[in-house]
Amino acid sequence: MAQMTMIQAITDAMRTELKNDENVLVFGEDVGQNGGVFRATEGLQDEFGEERVFDTPLAESGIGGLSIGLALQGYRPIPEIQFFGFVYEVMDSISGQMARMRYRSGGHHHAPITVRAPFGGGVHTPELHADSLEGLIAQQPGIKSCNTCNTI
Repeated sequence: MAQMTMIQAITDAMRTELKNDENVLVFGEDVGQNGGVFRATEGLQDEFGEERVFDTPLAESGIGGLSIGLALQGYRPIPEIQFFGFVYEVMDSISGQMARMRYRSGGHHHAPITVRAPFGGGVHTPELHADSLEGLIAQQPGIKSCNTCNTI
């Protein structure tokens, strides 16, 4: 078995999905050329292009809405919320839309979205960067939460 860090494993998983499915898109704040806050997307834009790995404005609610719209059009979005503490800004999209899409549409629509939202990582700040709010997500029907890999 290969030895790798958690970040390397996350990057490898996204690379694999991008290779296997042309409908997979990775986007968020600074995930393109910069490679993300913890470099989880480093090199992916160079490998798969700006159309599939791209930066968004600093607007978490917009990232959530874009994810839902893309999912309904057949894409498999992997949006990154730069730090998990900013999940409040996108909570309506996650809890009110993504989590309930299949149920609300009688199984007609679904939202195959993997939200990445890192937390902690040695960032010692008084702001929202280190908040560990996975309990909010874990209680939401229709959501699968992977705390180890910081995804929803």
